[in-house]
Amino acid sequence: MITYFNSFAENWMAYFGTAILQNTLFLGVIFLVLYLLRERDARIRYAVAAFGLIKLLVPPFVPFTVRETTSAIVPTVGTIELGPVAVGTEAAPSGPSLSILGIILLIWAATALFMLGSTLFSTLRLKWHLRASTFVKHTDIDGKAIDVYCSPNISVPMSIGLFPKRVYVPILWSSLSDDLQHSLLRHEVAHIKRKDGLLGALQILAQAIYFFHPLVWILTRQADELREMACDDMAVDNSEVTPLVYSRCLVHVAEHMLPSWSCSSASTLMKQKNKLYSRVNYQVKETNMNKLTKNRSRLIWTLLLVLVVPLSWYCKQPDATVGLKNNEIVKIYGTVTDQETGKPLAGANIYMQGTNRGATTNMKGEYSFMSQKPVRNDIVCSYIGYEKNGERHHWKPGKKLYKLDFEMKPSSINAPKVVVNANKPMTPSAPAAPSEEIVKFDTGPKPVDGFEAISKAVKYPASAKKAGLECKIMVSIFIDENGVVTAHKIKESISIASNNNSFVPDTKAMGDCESAAVNALSSLKWIPAMKNQKPLGVWVTLPVTFRLPDKQGATQMKVEGEKTPVEFIPYDTPPFPVGGQAALAENIQYPELAKKAGIVGTVVVQAKIALDGTVADAIILNGMPNTGLNEAAIDAIKKTKWVPAKQRDKDMAVWVTIPVQFKLDEKE
Repeated sequence: MITYFNSFAENWMAYFGTAILQNTLFLGVIFLVLYLLRERDARIRYAVAAFGLIKLLVPPFVPFTVRETTSAIVPTVGTIELGPVAVGTEAAPSGPSLSILGIILLIWAATALFMLGSTLFSTLRLKWHLRASTFVKHTDIDGKAIDVYCSPNISVPMSIGLFPKRVYVPILWSSLSDDLQHSLLRHEVAHIKRKDGLLGALQILAQAIYFFHPLVWILTRQADELREMACDDMAVDNSEVTPLVYSRCLVHVAEHMLPSWSCSSASTLMKQKNKLYSRVNYQVKETNMNKLTKNRSRLIWTLLLVLVVPLSWYCKQPDATVGLKNNEIVKIYGTVTDQETGKPLAGANIYMQGTNRGATTNMKGEYSFMSQKPVRNDIVCSYIGYEKNGERHHWKPGKKLYKLDFEMKPSSINAPKVVVNANKPMTPSAPAAPSEEIVKFDTGPKPVDGFEAISKAVKYPASAKKAGLECKIMVSIFIDENGVVTAHKIKESISIASNNNSFVPDTKAMGDCESAAVNALSSLKWIPAMKNQKPLGVWVTLPVTFRLPDKQGATQMKVEGEKTPVEFIPYDTPPFPVGGQAALAENIQYPELAKKAGIVGTVVVQAKIALDGTVADAIILNGMPNTGLNEAAIDAIKKTKWVPAKQRDKDMAVWVTIPVQFKLDEKE
């Protein structure tokens, strides 16, 4: 949803930005015309101002075909920067975030809606205060039947609504002569006959949409003044009341204007008085104004109408009936997940078949790349250990963003049937140790924070470091239905002396390692084993390995927190094991300690397959430390002979991601 909104915001900004530019130029012309007509009749000037406000609501409608230049945009694949390795975690990938354009769109929409809501609220509030108005009379003015109501809550005569039939007058109405009352009613009827209520609503809408534009605010203020002056002209036309007498009436209204609900503040009251005085000044000098001839009036309107067309264009991509044009750039992005678990797959290769465009997914399973070649091709997702997945998409001319998500179906590497046997633990401190009989379960227990939490919890004893002791401690622990370790037993302690066969381990140091292993496993919070969706307590055996850094013969693997730049190199055919997946499975040696402990899971290895089909380098992208499974996966991949990747029938050395799934056969 957020990705779609970001895409919409990008298109909206391009379209709305064009409208802002066009309307700014058009408003400049409107102000120039108003300046040239400053000594003319207010009615013609108001018509020009109203035309400028209406133009703000007209979206670009003239298609203008443009061709994009690609010299400044070079779609590159570059290198993939892997984030911190999250070994064994099950946290869901974080979703996409709002773009800058998306935030701007939200702010704009919220402000525009707030302004419209405020205007609607003020109108409803005014109607609420006018509900107690008293009926004065029903009269016919200039062929328009109206009802006159008197209200103490207003300072000047007014009519409200899109198509009003009532005119509200202030308390001082009774102090005016009949001729002045008639002239003021003609003013309000002029508003009704000119449909100023509807034009005012369109003006409010334009001001809300362009609330950020200073020229719109200036034009709106001028339109309000000119509208009143134009109605004043209609009020005195063909009337016994002269402009001078009418202006005196306006002065009388301004002098006797009292604070009311509609102008509760002193500043508002002063603004209303200033508007009345502006109308008085216009009426005084209106007789000296030059009249605009019909020919000049027609010329002005013709020029304004003609100017609307070139300032109403929008960008249109060149027509295309098949595929996309060679110079069009598109962005392809999405996520890759495991079909069975829904977890993101890091290191999956996504590429456009027949081109050199593609990318590798990050730790969140996300990818993106650009293309400026014809994109009639299939988008292919390749991941060793998973079935290849292809997507033939319908490419649309002019569309820039395409979201393609892939769900990959895994193929697993199974170990032979293993029955986990356990002996009764020696726990003299416990009054009643749990039974060690074999208990079948659907899912085994695991640490809440994943198996890598074991290595974080283990503290290497100082005595073992000083003695140079490296060892592997097999610990059996009982994890109850609440995920708490309630009993334990040391099953086996194995000294690792790869380069010194005569090495005799220090007894105290070995004992300290055993205590450190037990303390680490007992301190963790566990997810209990489950059977028929119910938790149960079971015994499990786990290996805890103590290794000193920089020892010869240790398997070189990247650890959590390191960043490994892995270059994405496009290929037509990915590397694959000689003999297929079965050959890789044959080289997998399920660690005996992991078998006994019932440890299962997936180790994700990123390997560089050289031109000769050997593994030049390998790193653990996502694994399970201290279980032996990481080492087993690395060893199996290095033992396997590979057919190198190919691009245009040429061998390529590329990085590939290989998930190795370890399972225990539950059948007896």
